[in-house]
Amino acid sequence: MRLDELDQKVQDKLPFDVVDDVHFHMINDDAFYRKYYMPCMDKIRSEKNEKIIQGHLDPMIHKCLNHYCLKYDIPRHPSKLLSDEEKSNLKSKVMDYERNPDKEMMDAPKTNI
Repeated sequence: MRLDELDQKVQDKLPFDVVDDVHFHMINDDAFYRKYYMPCMDKIRSEKNEKIIQGHLDPMIHKCLNHYCLKYDIPRHPSKLLSDEEKSNLKSKVMDYERNPDKEMMDAPKTNI
C-alpha cells in the first residue's frame, strides 16, 4: 500500500514556532552566544549601513541553524529549516531584541545599534 492511497497528507511542520526557538537558542546557549552571537553584535554595533549589518547577520544565522539542528537533533537540513521569510523575521527579531532588551533584564548594557 502506498501513502497516496491512504489520502492522508504527511505533516512536514514542526510543532513549535521555529523562529522563536532559534532566537531563544541564540541568546541562551552559552557556547553559541560566546563564539558567534556576541562577536557579531560587536561588529554590528558600530555600523549604520543596513547592507553591512545584513552581511554580518547572515553568516551568524547560518551557523546558528547548523548548531541548532545538531544540538537538538532536528530531522531537517539546516538550509530547509526556515523559509526566506522566516529568516527575515529572525533577523528583525534579533535586531529588535538588541535595540530594545527585555525589561526584565535591568542590568543589560545599553547599545546603539
